[in-house]
Amino acid sequence: MKTKKMIIVVCCMILSAFILGATGVLKMTNEAAQESPESPRLIGVLITREYLDLFDSDRFFSDHAEHLAAGGEISGPESAEYQGRLYASLAETIHTNEETGETITGKEYVFNDVDGIRFFAPYIRDESEFYQSTNIDEEITDAQCHFQSTDDGESVSLKGTIFIASNAPAQEWDGNLEPFYFNPVYQTSDGEVYAVAGNGIFWSNEETPGASWSTKITENQEVTLNGSSASSGSEVEVTVCVMEEPTDIALLQFNGDHKVLARTEYQPGTLPERLDILSDTQYIMMETSSPEGLRRTLFQKGDDFAYAFYCRGDGICIKQESEIGWTN
Repeated sequence: MKTKKMIIVVCCMILSAFILGATGVLKMTNEAAQESPESPRLIGVLITREYLDLFDSDRFFSDHAEHLAAGGEISGPESAEYQGRLYASLAETIHTNEETGETITGKEYVFNDVDGIRFFAPYIRDESEFYQSTNIDEEITDAQCHFQSTDDGESVSLKGTIFIASNAPAQEWDGNLEPFYFNPVYQTSDGEVYAVAGNGIFWSNEETPGASWSTKITENQEVTLNGSSASSGSEVEVTVCVMEEPTDIALLQFNGDHKVLARTEYQPGTLPERLDILSDTQYIMMETSSPEGLRRTLFQKGDDFAYAFYCRGDGICIKQESEIGWTN
């Protein structure tokens, strides 16, 4: 068995906490939620595979050249003002229900010039509503989002998992090491959303399947809501898991006597939106093949969806769900 190796590298000059977001919308009905924090609030993270270089090094060295040449040091707070921001834009989205043909419009923040994984929970204000919306890209699996708003303040807790294939292509950084950069995302009181450069975590692309690690960050601040002091808290936990890349998927249907009624094979990533289930089927099993062996997942009546994973060319593995068409 290969030994698990991990190198954690601080990739920005200032350590920054971060939180995450999700997909959905929370309408704010409590009066205490109708005001935004006075200071920029940490609302999530933008996860990238390359370092988000936003530090104004030219201005930094120009302003401190003499001091640095004399062997002096610059403190974190002094260098903070040179950390740049990457601003997101508010875009309109249109989603179409494939069954009904109905279209639903909405709004979300996007970072147009960066290839990254969005995981944050911004407030959105339009002509008639003020609500907290959560954005998750498909790379985030099993996201859990909890929001709370009371007269004493508000809090958000978010969790998510990223699955990466054990044979993911190596990045060009000091040999066969893989990076994820967690870039904190903030929102100002006037609604602007921006990211700052964050820390990077690197690991060997020879990790054993099943290896994982988690990062949990919390942030709390005192804010003024409705003229009174209140708290604003954020908590995020991100887990990165290494898995074998699936090579084949099979759906098995069983009757009450545990006999196989049907077996349907799929290539990873090709599950249909709805699985056709025979009338005598009592439970189904999703069987996933990989170089490591077989993994079986059981689904019974009462389960609305079945799932299986597929891995993209960049090594990130996506959870694909299909509705289970139970007939009785």
